[in-house]
Amino acid sequence: MAAATPRADSGYLWETIVTGPVRSRRLGMSLGLNLLPSRSKICSFDCPYCECGFNTPQAPGARWPSPDEVAHSLRRALDRLPAPPQWITFSGNGEPTLHPRFAVVVERVLEVRAERAPEVKVGVLSNGLLAGRPTVRDALRRLDARMMKLDPGPQARVNGATYDPAALTAAYRALKPLTIQAMVVRGPDWDSADAASVAAWLPLLSAADPDVVHLYSLDRAPADARVQNVPRERLLEMALAIRQTLPRIVVEVF
Repeated sequence: MAAATPRADSGYLWETIVTGPVRSRRLGMSLGLNLLPSRSKICSFDCPYCECGFNTPQAPGARWPSPDEVAHSLRRALDRLPAPPQWITFSGNGEPTLHPRFAVVVERVLEVRAERAPEVKVGVLSNGLLAGRPTVRDALRRLDARMMKLDPGPQARVNGATYDPAALTAAYRALKPLTIQAMVVRGPDWDSADAASVAAWLPLLSAADPDVVHLYSLDRAPADARVQNVPRERLLEMALAIRQTLPRIVVEVF
């Protein structure tokens, strides 16, 4: 596994373009692709629950890896593995779609997948804020899975940023089939699992029109140590509420 650098805020930064493979509770064995500049946590969200820690400035001398560098790193990693992973996943130290040449990176990665591991699926974990941009949208639609963020709870507290939910859900409808990934946590003075948060979130979920919803809580140390896990029993109650409101959606609890 690629080395990770610990941070004072309990997070860590991956040090290489390709990470793992790691065992994901949702995807099985997954080979991660980190498109962010080295030694940098860059995201359009700044979630207090993030395992990579809070955002940082771009590190001095660090740059975005080129599409060819990403392809070379992936090709070399696949050639060295004794068996192919189940997934290749765009994730890493922040938001992958922020890469200025994201569409070209996707093109190169799919070429390597076709050459070296055609049976492996390629997916993305994204907060979706750039999903309405045509070049990003078209690149995302080429992947096998789009796992896009839509968390319950107050935006500024849960995600460290605010956004237009109508624009986000409209962008998501253009990405179908779509999986919504929802982190459910509690902070010092907010609770994304309480009745009010869930009631406000269900209409947004309906507007996004996903095919699958992944509900989960903390599995690793968060950036803000005050953020707490939500018990599985509460996640199961939320899953039931989703199924009652949107019966055709597949809901999985992790």
